[in-house]
Amino acid sequence: MKFLCSVCNLFVYDSEKGDSGISPGTLPKDFPGSWKCPVCGATKDKQKPTTEEIYNSKLPTYKNFIGEKKPKKRTFMIGADNPYIPDELKQEYGTPLGLRGIGMGLSYFNNLKALEKYKLKTKLITEHKTPTTETEFFGKKISMPILGAPMSGLSFVSSITEEEFAYSILEGCKLAGTIGFTGNTSKDYTIHPGISAIKKVQSHGVNIFKPQSQDILKDLIKQSEKEKAIAVGIDIDGAGSVNFTLAGKPVFRKTIQELEELKNSTKLPFIVKGIMCKEDAIAAIEAGADAIGVSNHGGRVLDSTPGTADVLPEIIKAVREKEKGLNKKIIVLADGGVRTGYDVLKMLALGANFVLIGRPLAREIAEGPEAIKEILKYFKEDLIKGMIMTSCNSLKEIN
Repeated sequence: MKFLCSVCNLFVYDSEKGDSGISPGTLPKDFPGSWKCPVCGATKDKQKPTTEEIYNSKLPTYKNFIGEKKPKKRTFMIGADNPYIPDELKQEYGTPLGLRGIGMGLSYFNNLKALEKYKLKTKLITEHKTPTTETEFFGKKISMPILGAPMSGLSFVSSITEEEFAYSILEGCKLAGTIGFTGNTSKDYTIHPGISAIKKVQSHGVNIFKPQSQDILKDLIKQSEKEKAIAVGIDIDGAGSVNFTLAGKPVFRKTIQELEELKNSTKLPFIVKGIMCKEDAIAAIEAGADAIGVSNHGGRVLDSTPGTADVLPEIIKAVREKEKGLNKKIIVLADGGVRTGYDVLKMLALGANFVLIGRPLAREIAEGPEAIKEILKYFKEDLIKGMIMTSCNSLKEIN
């Protein structure tokens, strides 16, 4: 039987021939529990039966990827998900596989290191109560302060379409009792995939767009408003998007006045995501933003930035001071390196109102909305466990 990895859509396996370290006649279900896809690190359950035709079409690319060439000595991590990952699974510099950090992967790595610095204080001698994680996001009641991050582009490296990807995130988040965001593809489309997905899930989601021209953005925002999205926003760090540049679709930095123009073009709550310094946080608020997203785009647009958990406290302090004179509560979202519910607890303790989850959801996308729901369930369970062990009975008590 022939198999194809459903995550990277690149690794192929012939059970009759076996593979490196795998004896001929071994099916993926019988691989060692520690086995990981040599291309993307996916587990053995993500290896799905495929046709002879597809196997033959993918085989040359896979062979080229693993390289029948001399192994290179790697002295630093390059965007691999786990900083302690074995050498054979580390990703090659410049390989456009996605799910990685840019350059040397330092910004990506800094997200992980920034969260690792913070420790959770075990505190247990008190009356026992079951923690509550329910909250509201722009008037919508949700089961937890965990949201699906805006993502796109998996169609470049897998067989999933942009609309299928956006829909699975939104529907999976909806099934889990929370809200998903959609990203902005650089591919051509008749109807924006994120907006189409919003319609399919009966408006239960948020559209985030790359910082293209004002006219394009106002049109996209208008379409989102027509489909009654919960909110809309702009990914300002999309100004460094490689995919949009390659596609000949220019992206730009934005002034306060330009952001204000976008905010005033809609009745929907307006989000400015990609904030990594207090100056941008204040500027976004002055432009009228209802929420800001503290994010370095998963370390994928600029190398050598701090981790988001490093800059979050200073940004929170500046935002809370600014909002005092505005008589307006600013919602703060945060993402970057969040892999468990315990990481969510840390981000909330540092001042975020909501935490966005990206890579962990993208890895489950091949299995559809139910898989997204399941991974979010794990995040919520770990968040509750963390709240019990730190004696936080409500989200307000996390500090």
